[in-house]
Amino acid sequence: MNKIEGLLNKILDAPVGQVVTILGEALNCNIKLQVIEQNKNSSGQFVRNISIMAQEFLVIKANVKFDSAVLPEVIITDLLKKKRGIGTILNMNNIKATRKMLSLNQDENSALREYQIIHNEVVWFTIIEEIKLGSLGSYNNS
Repeated sequence: MNKIEGLLNKILDAPVGQVVTILGEALNCNIKLQVIEQNKNSSGQFVRNISIMAQEFLVIKANVKFDSAVLPEVIITDLLKKKRGIGTILNMNNIKATRKMLSLNQDENSALREYQIIHNEVVWFTIIEEIKLGSLGSYNNS
């Protein structure tokens, strides 16, 4: 297994809320999570687009869907601030959640996975995430 495959496996196996920490430790750099956009549709569903950067390299793009009717108010309030990642918000509120993998596809450039974050058997978030393997390799070679 090469370094990129090893790092990909660490990312895929990371507990909910730990991807940024795992990346920072593995790449030995500051990792920045940024909420690019967050919109609400008429039925209360939100779509949040996130980027995770290692230095100037885009490492992960994520599209997150959640329903404001399902989540506790304290979680919605923090999400609406657009300052923190979902995992960080859950951890700060001592919420235990699990990840259910729906799909994983990989080629030489990226890994695309879809999963749900579930709390008490209720789906709180559905996430489609693209992990840029080329960026991991670029960062590792810089």
